[in-house]
Amino acid sequence: MSARTNIADEEDWSDLDESSMIKIDGGIDEHDETSGLELKNNKSNKDFQKSEQQVNGSSTKILSTKRGVCKQAPPPLIQFCRSRYLCVTDITQQLWCEQQLQYRMMGVEPGLTDMQEIEAGDVPLSVKDKEEVKKGKSLHYARELETHDVVDVKISSNTDKWALNILNLLVAMRGFFSGIAKAREVPIFGDLGTGDMLFGIIDELHFDEKTYSLHLLELKTRKSTRLPGVAQAKQNALQVQIYKRLWDNLVKGNMSADFFLKKLCLEDSADLPLSDEIIKHMDQLPMSTVSLRNLFSLLLSTAQSLVCIGSMSIEYVHQDTHDLIGHVEVKEEEDWMWQTVLHSLEFWHGQRECEGVEVEEAWKCGMCEYGNICEWRRKKISSHIQK
Repeated sequence: MSARTNIADEEDWSDLDESSMIKIDGGIDEHDETSGLELKNNKSNKDFQKSEQQVNGSSTKILSTKRGVCKQAPPPLIQFCRSRYLCVTDITQQLWCEQQLQYRMMGVEPGLTDMQEIEAGDVPLSVKDKEEVKKGKSLHYARELETHDVVDVKISSNTDKWALNILNLLVAMRGFFSGIAKAREVPIFGDLGTGDMLFGIIDELHFDEKTYSLHLLELKTRKSTRLPGVAQAKQNALQVQIYKRLWDNLVKGNMSADFFLKKLCLEDSADLPLSDEIIKHMDQLPMSTVSLRNLFSLLLSTAQSLVCIGSMSIEYVHQDTHDLIGHVEVKEEEDWMWQTVLHSLEFWHGQRECEGVEVEEAWKCGMCEYGNICEWRRKKISSHIQK
């Protein structure tokens, strides 16, 4: 049985929809790893003019108002991520096109023809899912229901949200010890070694009790009946490799409770009893004091009794027929993963400007909903003409 949260106060807890579920008796709630980004209305920035200067090696934006008052604009991690953590899909979307991701973070409406429309503040507060994304979610949910029921859990705090994440992960891990070979929609979080908190949802984990080995499977739905091209395949490969590293770090004990609590600003509530809504789902766990810190300690001790992920693969399925398109094994490329992640994090920390695609991948612009107003594209065209 698994549980999905009903947000108690949508206005006060607008970031709770990213990772709120609980898995009981070996089941787990379906949850798509939507971005931890908080979409902003651009209207409040319409009177500002932007310039840049280098401060301590980081690119820092200075906003100058008509009144002559200046202030430093926060880096994207602070500006768009209220919870101060990144979803793994935020990183992989950068690999496709960082400029596109930035427009989505800003809440820019797809299909605009003039940047003045953005400057006037005529942008929505959210971006609607595309039809193919909805179909992908539907298939994930159908697979989820094959293994468990769904139970709603009402939460009212950030502490509850992360307690649910830990519970889902714990029950998946403990299920492997009791003979359950498969876990679906498994939350995973931690630090790759950069000091940044990342969060993701692993589609499937397969545990072989005989060989004591663990396999990670990622499900991808496609509108086409062919396997993806190189660009999209790289995105997907990066995603599963980050998942593997996050899982392996938990197994190796490479994350402390202090890091977890500090990064998520949960230090003040770490030793307080969890809410009754959470506690009633925890009778299966060996805990006398039910606090977030103790729950995290149990997670670490459980993880260190398991094994690192030994293999990874991606299953491609047609979104309409659900027919199998192909099954691709993914090999770990540690150096490439590190270089890609470190370059991505430079953007989030404001150490460099947003980048779009290079000339070799300009074909992506033809299918981009922001092609008509893309600043990066205009700069590239202008630079090519000047040459």
